[in-house]
Amino acid sequence: MSRTTRALLAASLAFGTSALVSQVSFAQAPQKAPAPAKAAPAPAAPAQAPEAEEQKEVALTQALIDGLVAAQPELAKLPGGNADKPDPKVQAQAVAIAKKNGFASVDDLQDAADSVEAVLEGIDPETKTYVGVVPLLKKQLTAVEADKKMKPKDKAAALKDINEAIAAGEPKKPSDGNIALVTQNIDKLGQVAGGSQ
Repeated sequence: MSRTTRALLAASLAFGTSALVSQVSFAQAPQKAPAPAKAAPAPAAPAQAPEAEEQKEVALTQALIDGLVAAQPELAKLPGGNADKPDPKVQAQAVAIAKKNGFASVDDLQDAADSVEAVLEGIDPETKTYVGVVPLLKKQLTAVEADKKMKPKDKAAALKDINEAIAAGEPKKPSDGNIALVTQNIDKLGQVAGGSQ
């Protein structure tokens, strides 16, 4: 699934981790595309569909969650720059921030952020429980279908993207330990993501 599709589906995610992840990604890989301004408004939070490549799941700990939360405000201050030619000074700053917050490298911080994101993608923001990605996509599909204010062209594109994400199927379920820890810290993670967006 394309990065644009993932961004569209994540646009109204109440507890999204894009803020946790995007500032780290610039130093290691191209940044995710920003969510379109006319993303599908929905009362239910959308989820992100699985990516083609399998992400490494990290066994999260409270220390890793705390490190992510502490690192985010510092990472958010770093300039994004050109992902094809990352600035060595900015990369060095990102490494220093990662190490200061308990990670051996920016890659380790990114892996932890990806593991948090994998859980958050399946959490229903209304109940704050893990239900899976596809059920949240189906809720979003219903909300977009019912939206009378959305432009027909935008609605058609959103419906196409959501249906493609549903067709891609449910990604591998995160470990029960990661689900429990992220759910326990959902408000803290949501404040960091919400405060940076």
